[in-house]
Amino acid sequence: MVQIRTRFSRKLHMAFASMLLVTLSLAWYFMDSVKWYQYDIQRISKANEALAAYQELSNLTLQELNALSEAVDLGQASGAPDAQRSAARLRGAISRVRQGVAAEMAFIGNTNGIQDLEILVDIERLTEEIISAGGVIRGALEEGRTGDASAELSALRSSGAVGQFNTLVESALQKKEQEALGAEHEAISLAEYITYMLPLFMTILALFTVLLISFFSRNLTRSVSALQEGATAFADGDLDYRIPKLRESEFVRLGEAFNTMARELTNHRAELHEANISLETTILERTSALQETNRKLEAMDSNRRRLLADISHELRTPLTVILGEADIAIRGEGETGSKHREVFQRIRDQADHTTRLVDDLLFIARADSGEPRLKLRSVAISGVLQAVCADFGARAEKEKVTIENPEPDPKAVVLGDPGRLRQVFNILLDNALRYSNPGGKVEIGLSRQGDDIRVTFRDHGIGLTEEEAEQAFQRFYRGSKAEKHARGTGLGLPVAKAIVEAHKGRISLSGKLGEGATATVEIPAKGRLRAVA
Repeated sequence: MVQIRTRFSRKLHMAFASMLLVTLSLAWYFMDSVKWYQYDIQRISKANEALAAYQELSNLTLQELNALSEAVDLGQASGAPDAQRSAARLRGAISRVRQGVAAEMAFIGNTNGIQDLEILVDIERLTEEIISAGGVIRGALEEGRTGDASAELSALRSSGAVGQFNTLVESALQKKEQEALGAEHEAISLAEYITYMLPLFMTILALFTVLLISFFSRNLTRSVSALQEGATAFADGDLDYRIPKLRESEFVRLGEAFNTMARELTNHRAELHEANISLETTILERTSALQETNRKLEAMDSNRRRLLADISHELRTPLTVILGEADIAIRGEGETGSKHREVFQRIRDQADHTTRLVDDLLFIARADSGEPRLKLRSVAISGVLQAVCADFGARAEKEKVTIENPEPDPKAVVLGDPGRLRQVFNILLDNALRYSNPGGKVEIGLSRQGDDIRVTFRDHGIGLTEEEAEQAFQRFYRGSKAEKHARGTGLGLPVAKAIVEAHKGRISLSGKLGEGATATVEIPAKGRLRAVA
């Protein structure tokens, strides 16, 4: 393939190099012609500017002389033009002539301009003589010396200054006219030459391009047709087709490469068939995994529906009690005040239970949305544990379960919500007592684990399986042994998990069936805990 590309590329490069050379030569030729044409146009412009300046000077000088002659003939000074204004106009014309000649010299860059400057010096000298004589004539006329003014004008004419001035100006005008005409003739000739040669060169370039394309087309058509037939056969699935040996050396290896590709495609087709079989096996495995996931989702949905039923029951029970007690209070016209207080107390207790249930549901929802709304302050964990143990002391004694409270640790301080942390420990201790056997004990541990405060609740009750330990913190989930020991909503551990995670902590549950369970809470110590939103 490398040799094919090298040979074919060499021919292409040579062909395109030739085209590029012809094109660049043509472009250079016409660019140079256009440059000279622009040069001639600028020469014409410069010559015309100098010519116009000379004509202006000639006209102004003639006007000055005519005005002086008229004033002398009339013998009135008022007929003479203003001396300063006339002098300024003549000198301005001289200045414009000088500028035009200098600009032309700078553009053409030859020595002909030096002669123009020498002529201009003589013209300027004669102009100053005319200006000076005009001043004398005006002065004589103003003083009433008409004879002196006439004599001065005659002297100016007889001195030859006027004639010499006219001769020099006419000579300069003729020279500038010839220069302008010469430049114009050159520009016209160059434009005609470009107009004639452009079609000729374009025709040559077109013929060269056609010949080049014909050459490559004739050499490539046979080989490309054979390659196209082979590619069509391969595209139709006939991988047994083989491209015959080509005549052009550039395409011999390319045909061999196509044939090699066909053989490799045959091998790849067999490998692809095997890969499809493997893919089908993988799809079956993934389908089985997806079915297992769906089964778990269905189980979670079942737990959710069961939880909704339990929540409905939990809410309906206190509401039923509240309604019943309210009816008793309404019908009990002869009841004493103490009896009414007992009724209202039971109503309040049921309302508190309902409020706590709703509050737990609301906290979980807010925790899921990232807005747990904690009231943070420094909390001594030992004090909270002592209060929780005191709350459950009577129940533990009634159920004949011993609670082992840890030794107080004054350094075990966290930044948290004391009410919510107490709720977590209440839930964990309540679960430990609920699933403990009579005569058993619940061990509460308090320690430091790195930068965290660790609290453990260990019971020696019925225990739980690994699957139950993994799913215990899932909302709506209740273990298989739960209903045999105590009724609940399935919200206790999820609420505890939400509270602990809101404190940037971790909570876990472990144990074995028949050997008890251990709940572990780890909360960052006060020095490391970040602010909680």
